[in-house]
Amino acid sequence: MSTAGVRSPEPSADRRLAPGFWLYTALAYALSWAWLVPLAVGGATVEPGQGWPTHFPALLGPLLAAVLAAACCGGLPELLRRVGRLRVAPIWWLVALSPLALLGIGLLADALAGAPLPRLADFGVMPGLPATWGPLLVGVVLVLVNGFGEETGWRGYALPALQRRFGPLASMLLLALVWAGWHAPMFLVLGSFRGFGAGTVVGWLLGLVAGSVVLGWLVNRTGSVAVVAVWHGLFNVVSATAAGSGLVAAVVSTAVMVWAVVLVALHLRACQRGVASVLAPVSVGHRSLPA
Repeated sequence: MSTAGVRSPEPSADRRLAPGFWLYTALAYALSWAWLVPLAVGGATVEPGQGWPTHFPALLGPLLAAVLAAACCGGLPELLRRVGRLRVAPIWWLVALSPLALLGIGLLADALAGAPLPRLADFGVMPGLPATWGPLLVGVVLVLVNGFGEETGWRGYALPALQRRFGPLASMLLLALVWAGWHAPMFLVLGSFRGFGAGTVVGWLLGLVAGSVVLGWLVNRTGSVAVVAVWHGLFNVVSATAAGSGLVAAVVSTAVMVWAVVLVALHLRACQRGVASVLAPVSVGHRSLPA
């Protein structure tokens, strides 16, 4: 994982964000909310294991927004290269699969607490998808739609755009705010979100910020949207299906928060020492990641 000797791109002295970022953000909200708001107005509720109503088409909004913004403002070839980049060191694919390891920790905590272990079928019970599809197909859809649908936009386009103007940590925190706002209509249509109390909402926000740091670190280290899409999709298999409810979800989310805290601590120490940060984007091939 060492990146010694690899020069990281520096943020620009010009603090204005490029028009492409604002266009992307407006399109991501508009395209996703165009699906979610009518569901909310109609009083629809997305329930686990039910294929209709569903919020899944809205998850493709960031992908479509990224492609449109990149096509209009430049950077489409580089975006496509990030999405299609599969040749990374094997260790990074193990990191992409790490939500499964976190699941093991959560299941162990469940067992120690005397709770029954989830059934295999529970991994196929996801809000907005038919339970009859089974765990394998649900997992594939989560990686393709939830993973690539979101990450092509958030980490493939928006994060590099922010990092042209700000440092990596500031960019990840700013992106977390935009990402959180994008989720707002889901609190009106997802049955699971509707049940959130104030404390749960705070915990969800902290988890989103932590996820923004971990996923930002992962894409900056690899230059691959595919790697972060797999991580994102598997994380939702682990934490958002019926198998990942209760203690399992709490343990997995806490582990990601600890992971993010460690990354931030390493970043701050690197800043104090004047050395390259673990969060900083590295050069891949002959191109720096934030195009």
